[in-house]
Amino acid sequence: MNKKHHYVHVSKVSAGMILSENLLDKLGHVLLPAGTVLNEHVIKAMAHHDLNQIAILDDETQTSHEDANAAIALQEKRIARLSSIYRHAPLGEPTDTLQTYIEKYRRSAAS
Repeated sequence: MNKKHHYVHVSKVSAGMILSENLLDKLGHVLLPAGTVLNEHVIKAMAHHDLNQIAILDDETQTSHEDANAAIALQEKRIARLSSIYRHAPLGEPTDTLQTYIEKYRRSAAS
C-alpha cells in the first residue's frame, strides 16, 4: 500500500493525526510505531525527545485508513455474531462444520 505522507513540525501536531513512519529517538529506538493515532498525552511526551518534525499520513490516506478499520470492525462484529446465532444449535460435527464454513465465507467476502 502506498501511503502518502508529509512532515509536520512538532509544534503543529494535533490529536487525531496518524504517524506514517516509526517515530525514533536520537539513538534509533522506536518511540511509537507507524500507524499510531496521536493524542494529547503522546504529543506532550514528544517534547522530551527533542524532535523537530514527524511524518504524518495525509488526510486522504487517514480517511482510507479509518474506512479500512471500520470495515474490519464490521467484519469482526459479523463473525462474532455467529456465536450468538448458533448458541442454541445442537452440538456436533454438522453444526460446527456449517459455522466454520460461514465464518470462512465472511472472512473471504471482505477481502
